[in-house]
Amino acid sequence: MINQLFKNTASALCYSIIQQSGEPIHSSSVFPHNDVVRFVLQQHNRMPDYLRFPIVFLTLLFNFWGFIVRGYPFSRQPHTMRWCQISAWKNAPISICRDLMRFYESLVVLCWKSEQIKELN
Repeated sequence: MINQLFKNTASALCYSIIQQSGEPIHSSSVFPHNDVVRFVLQQHNRMPDYLRFPIVFLTLLFNFWGFIVRGYPFSRQPHTMRWCQISAWKNAPISICRDLMRFYESLVVLCWKSEQIKELN
């Protein structure tokens, strides 16, 4: 259950980061955004154990924070509410919150942009 909640939250984070970059969320049966989510989760799985657990814990805290602040967990919010929470954590006075957002953003951008470059070639 915790693993699935982590995956759902990570997926919602990835989708929101991509959508905020101006890329449309495709409504067809093909979701290129899922490739980005898989990449982020694979990178997380490759981390040493002492880093993997804190990422899971902070991601679940981030999801629960949405429930505290807005009444819905992050993974169940619409994009506009999600982006407000992401922005709040990106600008939080606590560095670990900023670092978590930087972790997700850097992996999403890396994968998303490399996929776009592949399509051009």
